[in-house]
Amino acid sequence: MAFAALPPELRSLCRRLTSTEAEQLPALLPSLLKDLLRCQEPLSKPQEAKTSESSSESAVLVHKLKTRISALLGSRTTQGRFVGISLVKATVETGGWECFRTSKQWVQALLSILQRKDPAVVKDLCIVTLIKIYTLMHAYPTLVREIVTPTLPTFATACLQILKPPASSKAPKIPNSLVETIFEAFSTIIPLYSTTLRQSAAKLRTEARSYIVPTISDGTVIPVSLQESSRRLLVRLHMTAVKGGDSTEWTKHLDGLIKTFHSTADQVFRAVQESWEPVSGHRSDHTSQKVDFDKEPQGGSTSPDQFPPWNGIYAGSERIIGLLDFIGEYLRCRTKTVVTIPVSELVDIITRISSIMPPTPGKEKQQSVHMNAAVGREEKDELWTVFPDIQLAAVKLLLAMTRRLERNFVPVAQESLEQLLRMFESCYRLSETRMVTFILAHEILQLYGPTMAKLTVESLSLVIKSCCRDLLGSAGHLKRPKQSASALQEGQKNKSVSQDADAFLNNNAEDESVTVSLSAEHVSAAETLLATLFSHVPQQHLPSSLRAHMLKTAILCRTRDAQVASVLHPSRDRNGRTPQVILPYLTQQFPRDESVEILRFNFRPLVTGARDDFMDVDDEQVEDEVEEKPSTNGFLFDRPFEHSPAFPSGLSATAMTSTAPVSPPTQPTIAKVKAPNVFFPEPSSEILVTSEEHTTIVEQPQLNSSLKRKNEDADLAASKRVEIDTATTTTSSAPVPSTRTATATLDAPGQAPASNKSKAASQEDEDEDESDNESVHLNMELDTDSEDEDDDGDA
Repeated sequence: MAFAALPPELRSLCRRLTSTEAEQLPALLPSLLKDLLRCQEPLSKPQEAKTSESSSESAVLVHKLKTRISALLGSRTTQGRFVGISLVKATVETGGWECFRTSKQWVQALLSILQRKDPAVVKDLCIVTLIKIYTLMHAYPTLVREIVTPTLPTFATACLQILKPPASSKAPKIPNSLVETIFEAFSTIIPLYSTTLRQSAAKLRTEARSYIVPTISDGTVIPVSLQESSRRLLVRLHMTAVKGGDSTEWTKHLDGLIKTFHSTADQVFRAVQESWEPVSGHRSDHTSQKVDFDKEPQGGSTSPDQFPPWNGIYAGSERIIGLLDFIGEYLRCRTKTVVTIPVSELVDIITRISSIMPPTPGKEKQQSVHMNAAVGREEKDELWTVFPDIQLAAVKLLLAMTRRLERNFVPVAQESLEQLLRMFESCYRLSETRMVTFILAHEILQLYGPTMAKLTVESLSLVIKSCCRDLLGSAGHLKRPKQSASALQEGQKNKSVSQDADAFLNNNAEDESVTVSLSAEHVSAAETLLATLFSHVPQQHLPSSLRAHMLKTAILCRTRDAQVASVLHPSRDRNGRTPQVILPYLTQQFPRDESVEILRFNFRPLVTGARDDFMDVDDEQVEDEVEEKPSTNGFLFDRPFEHSPAFPSGLSATAMTSTAPVSPPTQPTIAKVKAPNVFFPEPSSEILVTSEEHTTIVEQPQLNSSLKRKNEDADLAASKRVEIDTATTTTSSAPVPSTRTATATLDAPGQAPASNKSKAASQEDEDEDESDNESVHLNMELDTDSEDEDDDGDA
């Protein structure tokens, strides 16, 4: 199906561009771009270089549009040039190759605008448009040779002049947004035209030097987005090296960053007596800089090949964090050739940071980190203030390393998990640290979680509790912490300190829930980790109380993936029982979910827990209980769960079993008492019992029953016999109340009447019921032979 050859928007677009002044066009720009994007059919058709009288109307309008755009690019007003640049970008994106081959004039006009003293917003849009043209032309070698190669060096020179204007010019300082646009532009086209841009690589590295790892010693504030764009640019500059030397250049720059990190860490961590040992080599190879305790911590250099100088702990910590992020950017950016990642050197960085444990008031002196006596107390306090941010940067580097290596990260996964847990123990109070830890723990557990030992699983308890707490807090199910009595007593003793009078009132404030404000990314990371803890961690190694807390969190927070994973990976004790089954909760919360429906119709838990079993039962308690015979039917989703409550008053267990006649060739059906499970929904009052030979019916009479007690010594009423054709019957029994009841027994064809022993048991039950003065049992045996015998006996 072909679209209309001449859309009405093209005629309207040409008319408005011609009749409107250039100063008024910016207000019409949104509607102009909308109409232009709908003219793809005429713009993409082959057009003649010059129109004639025989040309079609579509060709005439397209030629008129391109001529008007060229006129706007050369306009004397800033508004006209801005609108012309916007229309060039939209036309090139819409027309395709037909617009590419005629865009050389536009590219030259854009380069001239870039060299003018126009506002930053015009230059920003001009750079974006040129990069769009260069990127789309990469697929056409002829256009690259005719348009890109001659004009790209001019573009690079114009951008470098913007970054560093000549000393004689009085141009104002460019905004950070324009600098970021230039860095992103070069990062985009360097992988495409690395050879053409090789001569500009050294100048770009020099200009980006002050934006990579800034500190407070620089005196300027660099946005985070600008830091990231400058780092990406420097990482991709290795592609401009001579053929065959790009991988060597990449490794060389990364090794230089690692050495700079260790020399900076020597200054920042000098207050601590470090005990780490590098894996990649001797410690002296990494710590080459001498530490002078008489001076303030400092580093850096004024050399063009080095980073700017810094002074103080705070500036040094910012330099360390920037270097760690820069190393992580090397791992995140793709390369055109195969490179060698120095895994051992990166592990040494994480080991050095994780080996430093900040002092904790509750720990003993032997467990605390050893401090250097030559460093003052103020510097030590500053170190512990900035150290959580350094640990967070180390965790981010470990995450980047995990994602880059993927399956190749398995040999160092266990060691990395131990380092992560060690750092998390001292800085888990920071929400960003918890979020990154949840993401990294998920990645590591995906690699080697099912093979973890019990001690390793138990060491995850702090991460698991933090994950559950964040989920409960974000869902509004986190209880307010209780105020201890000792704290209240201390507050009463210290009369000089102002106190909250409402804290002494018994207003049940502890029962209130506290809502914690967390980002959507944080909550998503916690939910993903909770599901991974069920699916990729050996459940037999998890303490039952901790798993119960995880199940409670999954149910209250309505986390579907975690609940499904818990059902698919149940926790079983030594006897093979599964005391924690949450499938009813899952089907109730997500009744229309496809995965839940598939699970509901295919999952059959054959073994459940004991009576009064709940999620907080310990493994030892479950193991000591008497093993029960598993249910034979399991879950019956097409009918209620089998559940036998305690016998109601007025109807004993003997009475319940004696009503069924005994057949010699077959075994009587005995109702099994099954312990209730709190995870199952409440069963209905009817209980289905299937038998192949007979059926027992217990019906609840109406309140106005006409059955009356006539005589305490009265005999049972005569019974009648009814022939039943069906061989198999199914009956339902309801709980018998403590008032008057009626019991009827149906004998299947071919069965003998009830024996004297059964009658004696019925008579004994009747005597007990009469003595209790609670109910009267009317036993009617539907047997004609027994009726004749009873009549003879009475006579």
